[in-house]
Amino acid sequence: MNETLRRTWPSVLVAVVALLYIWIGLAAHGWDRILGLAGGLVVLAALIAARRSVPIAMVLLAVGALPLAITTWWSIATPVLAVLVLLLGWFAIRDLSRPQPDTASATTLESPP
Repeated sequence: MNETLRRTWPSVLVAVVALLYIWIGLAAHGWDRILGLAGGLVVLAALIAARRSVPIAMVLLAVGALPLAITTWWSIATPVLAVLVLLLGWFAIRDLSRPQPDTASATTLESPP
């Protein structure tokens, strides 16, 4: 697995689970609709914020994932999705917050004239 793929797959998985949250929000009614739609968008915002601030990204991740899971605790889907968001999101935020290797400054061997 190359470095780029290793760094991006957790973010892609979190984005997919956030889209599932949005899908649940579209199918729900009342507060569950609001919490599902807003939660999915907040989880996506956490991925964006991860490049600047890890603590803010972690708070956004929890705020996006937990309210819908708590209000629909009787369901199996939303608590499992919340656990997936928190676990995968932790890996994604950790990878996004690390400085990326600078390949442009790598020294190259010059061939003799």
